[in-house]
Amino acid sequence: MSALGAVEELILFGCENVTDVSALGTVKRLYLGGCREVRDVSALGAVQELDLTGCPNVTDVSTLGGVEDLKLAYCTGVTDVSALGTVKRLVLVGCPNVTNVSALGGVEHLDLTFCTGVTDFSAVPQAIRSDGTV
Repeated sequence: MSALGAVEELILFGCENVTDVSALGTVKRLYLGGCREVRDVSALGAVQELDLTGCPNVTDVSTLGGVEDLKLAYCTGVTDVSALGTVKRLVLVGCPNVTNVSALGGVEHLDLTFCTGVTDFSAVPQAIRSDGTV
């Protein structure tokens, strides 16, 4: 068991000095929005609900395919989302460097609002797109 014991939900919104989140992988619902110094999220693949909104230094999300509800809004460092095809709910609002979403056809709810780098939505007809259409 981790040092956090049986903590199911942890909210650390706006914690500017948080950098190491490796001990948080056993938390079920983890909210790290605005934790701008977080970089390595590789230990968080078993979290059920993960909010990384506004974490621009996160770049590698390849281990997060097991997360059910994943918010990567304004994670401007994210470019490759090919490993996230099994996420049920995925929010990529304001991720301009994401260009290829062809692997996300299995995502039930996909929000690509302001993902200006995506030009081909044919593989993700369920997506909410930059222009607000579905």
